[in-house]
Amino acid sequence: MLSRKVVTRSRRGFTGCVPSKKLNRHVEFESLLERDAIELFERADEVLSFREQPMIIYYYIDGVQKKYYPDFELILDSGQIVHIEVKPKIKLRDRETALKYQAINQQYLSRDEHFSILTEVEIRTMHTFDIYALINNDNLHKTQGSNHAKILF
Repeated sequence: MLSRKVVTRSRRGFTGCVPSKKLNRHVEFESLLERDAIELFERADEVLSFREQPMIIYYYIDGVQKKYYPDFELILDSGQIVHIEVKPKIKLRDRETALKYQAINQQYLSRDEHFSILTEVEIRTMHTFDIYALINNDNLHKTQGSNHAKILF
C-alpha cells in the first residue's frame, strides 16, 4: 500500500505508469527520470522487488517537523532495504535542497533502511551497472562505522 497517491491530476510534468514484470503490476512515476529509474530496477538482478512512495519519513529543519516520501524502496538480494530519491543533479546544488536531504539523511542514521540519491548521471549514463555501486554513488558518502550515507554538497 502506498503512503500517498503518486500520480494525480494536479501534478505538473510527465507522470504515468509502466508495467513491471518483476512486480507483476504497473508502477507509477512522477518524472521521466523516475521512469528511467524503474527500468534500471527492472534490469538489476540484485533488486528483488521495489515499490514507489513506500512510506512517510519525518525529519526536522530548525525544530519544525516535515514529511518526506522516498521515491522508491528497493529490496536487494542481500536483504538490504534502500530508499531512493530520484533527482536531477542540478537540483542538488540548491542550498535549501541540500539542507533538506541532510536533515532527511539524519533520520536514516537511526533506521534499518539505507538512503541514496540517484541522478540522471547514474540512471542514464551507465552502460553496465552494479546496483550496489549505484546506491553508494558520489552523491552520498559513507559515515564512519555506518552503512548509512551522509550527503556532502
